[in-house]
This record gives sequence, structure tokens and C-alpha cells, in this order.
Amino acid sequence: MSESFIRDNPQQPGMSAQVYIPDQLIADARNLVTQPILLSAGSLKRGTVLGQQTVNPVQPVPGANNTGDGTLGAISVGSAVQVGSYTLTAVDATNFTVTNPEGTAIGTATVGAPFAGNEVGFTLTAGATAFAAGDSFVINVFDAVGTYVACVRTATDGSQNPVAILADDADATAGPVTTGGYLAGEFNDRALTFDASWTLQQLVAAMRPYGLFAKTSMSAASPANNTAP
Repeated sequence: MSESFIRDNPQQPGMSAQVYIPDQLIADARNLVTQPILLSAGSLKRGTVLGQQTVNPVQPVPGANNTGDGTLGAISVGSAVQVGSYTLTAVDATNFTVTNPEGTAIGTATVGAPFAGNEVGFTLTAGATAFAAGDSFVINVFDAVGTYVACVRTATDGSQNPVAILADDADATAGPVTTGGYLAGEFNDRALTFDASWTLQQLVAAMRPYGLFAKTSMSAASPANNTAP
């Protein structure tokens, strides 16, 4: 067995170096407001415009052995939605029982008619092959309220509002990560990264109510006379 010794002051003299890579994202550093944020999806670059989700994301999953080839769509969540899996099970070709994550039946859905409840809503649509008893779907409801994603103008989960700018590169492709975000400040519009659903003019106007101001500039390139090591 080998031993290691830890004395009263284990630190050793040393030296480390970091490379400073300037960019032109910040137009005025005096008015920045930053805080830790939870990024829930995507591999995003510093300067990406973000939105905050205020509606629970949902994921529909058809049963692996379904006889019918109909679809499940128009999914929405209600005021009493629960995080977890809602199960839809066919009792015949046109009717499905709906069970919430606690195992409580919350109603019967009819194929072709909207199901509207205070927990979830959806519409089952028949396909070329009719559903059969035992066919099923699962609606997974995730607790992602308050997390940030890339802001898309056509989103409907709250993230269509440009409320933050990513402060550092972050990779959430394998799951949510904690990173930093700018919640207010003045930024170089040419250094912003944003979804193609926006034009720059639309984005500049939409950011203003949230304290994010994009300033027009000639370039986002580092200064030519930069001599930082």
C-alpha cells in the first residue's frame, strides 16, 4: 500500500496561463445584468438569443405494436397538468381511455374529435388502418418550465420571447446544463446569433421590452490593433 502525505499547507508554488480571446458582443459593459441559467437543449454559441420556456414541453409516443396507423396531434397542456406520462389506450376502434401519471382515468377520447381537459388536450386522427383495442399512445410531459432554449419567433411555449443572451458557449445536447446568461445590457447586433425565423429588425424591436438593446455597428470582428496576449 502506498501512502500520500497531506501537510498543513499542501499548496505548491506554481504558475498557470489563460488565453484571453476578445470579441465584440458587448456594446456597453456598464449596464450588463447576468445570472446563471439552465439551458435545456442545443449546442449554442456565446451571443445566441434565448427564450424562456413557460409551458411544459410534451412528447407524443405511439405504441410500438399499434394495429392502427392513425396519429396523435394538436397536443396542449392545461392548468392542472402533471409532469409524467399520460397513457391513451384504445377500447375499440374509436375510443381511448386517458390516464394521468398518477394512474387516474381522466376521460375518454374519441377519434376525430378534440379531447379537451384541464390536464392535457389533443386530437386523435384515424389513418388508413383503423385502431384496434389495445392500441396506445403516451404523452410525456416534461418539467422544463423556466429553462432556456434558442429563441424561435414561431414557438408557442414562451420561448418565442427574446429574454436573454447566452454569455458563454454551452452544449446541452446530452441534457440540460447550467451556464450564464445576460438578462439586460447593450449588445453589438452583428455579434448576435439568432434563429432564421427572425429578421434583425424584428429581433431588435422584440428585445427592447426585456432590457436587451442591440446597437448597430460596422463589424463584429476584433479590433485590428488588438495587442492582447
